[in-house]
Amino acid sequence: RRKLLADISHEFRTPLTVIRGEAEIAMRGNSKTKTEYRDSFQRIMDQADHTTRLVDDLLFIARVDAGEPRLKVRSVAIAGMVESVCGEFQVRAEQKDVSLDLNCVDDKAVVRGDAGRLKQVMAILTDNAIRYSNPGGTVEIDLERTRDEVRISFRDHGIGLSEEEAEQAFERFYRGTKAEEHARGTGLGLPVAKAIVEAHNGRITLEGKLGEGAIATVTLPAESRLRIVA
Repeated sequence: RRKLLADISHEFRTPLTVIRGEAEIAMRGNSKTKTEYRDSFQRIMDQADHTTRLVDDLLFIARVDAGEPRLKVRSVAIAGMVESVCGEFQVRAEQKDVSLDLNCVDDKAVVRGDAGRLKQVMAILTDNAIRYSNPGGTVEIDLERTRDEVRISFRDHGIGLSEEEAEQAFERFYRGTKAEEHARGTGLGLPVAKAIVEAHNGRITLEGKLGEGAIATVTLPAESRLRIVA
């Protein structure tokens, strides 16, 4: 609980400062135009949304730590979900001059889980791979199914990370030196992904080398094909 409160006070300081500052500007001095008011309120709404997402993610991590995750479990066609996430990130990848290469060895792979939370994991790992790629690079996303598991890997060929950074990457708010220099972030994405994957009785790993890219791999229990047919 002390750790959670420390995390909240650390991370919420900036958005709350922005919200208060925008409100003070909107109320100060002469009347402003509708456009000026609308711009201020939009920034307030954006920061409020950001804060809400942080609260939701931190509470989810805390519930997983307490052994009480709240999941809406059903059969999830994981290949279709990954394909959908790639489509949603296509514009962002193009803006970074990065190509997305999706390879689904088993496009009928199914897992049992919370579709919304699993999609959040795929989005976090796709976003990270694009974010830390170099312009002109390729993000390779591979999905394969073994007898009992479904494995999804996200490989980039960007800035990479050291072995020490890979070990600490799943700690809340941790940001490696190269990551800080390369792109903005909260350092909460991978801890949230880890909490979600572990709540689904799965595993997540991160490997890489400085200057040679990184690969994040999610492994989830596969749903029995007999159960799917039934």
